[in-house]
Amino acid sequence: MQNNVLLTIREKIIALPQSEKKIAETILKDPVSVIKMSATDLAAEAGSSSAAVIRFCRSIGVKGFTELKLQLSADSQGIKDNLYTDIQSDESLEQVKKKLLINTNHLFNETNNVLSTIQIERTTKLLYESSVIYLYGLGASHIVASDIQQKFSRMGKIIICSLDQHFLVTSMAVASEGAVFFGVSNSGEKKEVLALMTIAKELGLKTVSLTSNTENTLSLEADIALKTAFAHEAPLRSGATISLLTQMYAVDILFYDYASKYYELSVTNLEKSKAAIQRYNQNFDTKM
Repeated sequence: MQNNVLLTIREKIIALPQSEKKIAETILKDPVSVIKMSATDLAAEAGSSSAAVIRFCRSIGVKGFTELKLQLSADSQGIKDNLYTDIQSDESLEQVKKKLLINTNHLFNETNNVLSTIQIERTTKLLYESSVIYLYGLGASHIVASDIQQKFSRMGKIIICSLDQHFLVTSMAVASEGAVFFGVSNSGEKKEVLALMTIAKELGLKTVSLTSNTENTLSLEADIALKTAFAHEAPLRSGATISLLTQMYAVDILFYDYASKYYELSVTNLEKSKAAIQRYNQNFDTKM
C-alpha cells in the first residue's frame, strides 16, 4: 500500500537538510500549486535548487519529481478537503474523524514497513526463553508496557511492570538467568528508561526496546530494537495519540507472532486464564 506523500513529508521534514526543508515547506504550504510546477519552478519558489528538489524526492522515498506530482494529484481531493493538516479550531466531528482515520492508516502502514520481521522474531524467541520479563514505560508508554504485561502474562510468562524504578532495579539485581528488560519509549530519550536499560545491561539481562523510527539512544543501547512509524508531533498532540496506537499495534504483531509460533502452549494457557476468570466471577457472584 502506498503511503500518503504529504503525511510522509510532515514526518520527515524535521530531519531534512535546510535546502530540502525549504522544498518541503513550500509543498506543504500549497500542494495543489506544486502539481502545475516544474522542478525548476518549485526550486525557485522555495529559494532552493533543482538538485535539492531531486534529493528531496529521494529523501521521502519518491523516485522523482514526476512521481511526486502524480501522488499529489491523486490526493488532490483530500488536499482540497484539508484532510492532511492537524486538527483546527472548531472543526466538525466528521472532519476530525476523517483526519484521524487517514493518519492512523498511514502510520499503521508505515509501521508495517519499518517494524523488522527479523527483530520481531528474535524478540518472540527471547520472550519464550525468558525466566522473567521486566517492563518499563513512562507516561503514555506505561500504557503500552501494561498492555504487554496483560497479553503475555496470560501466555504463562512472568511479567513485572512497574513505575517504581528502584523496585525494578532491586528486582533485576537478583533476577534468575534468562531475565529480560523491555523498555518502551516513543522518543527513546527518557532518562528514566535509559538509566534502567544501562543497569539491566550491567546486570547481564537481555534487553529489548520499543521506540519510534529514529536513531535514538534507547534503540542503540538495546540488544533488540523494535521500531514503529515516527508520528508528526502536532500542537494538539494528535501525533502523540497516534504514536500510542502504533506502539499498541506493534505489540499486537509481537503477541500474534508469539501465539502462532507457540500455538498449542498459547491456546492452553489462554484457556486456563479464561477458565480462572470464569471461576472468579462465579465465586464473586455467589458472595454478593
